[in-house]
Amino acid sequence: MTDLNCRVAKVEQKIEGLTQELHKELEDSRRRSDRIFLVLDELKKESANNKGFFGGVVFAVGAIFAVIAYVFGKG
Repeated sequence: MTDLNCRVAKVEQKIEGLTQELHKELEDSRRRSDRIFLVLDELKKESANNKGFFGGVVFAVGAIFAVIAYVFGKG
């Protein structure tokens, strides 16, 4: 009976150790995902700030091609 109690105690210790490892890994993954979400929010803000610039560049390039097409279409 003592051998069985010893085995049960060892199994309980292993389970407790694995549970603690699992909680630590879960906490680490939460920290990583929080960092990822912070970086994504920052990128979203930066892209919103640059949206006007990119729109202006697209408009300018479109206008240049329209003028080129008009000049070559006329000739």
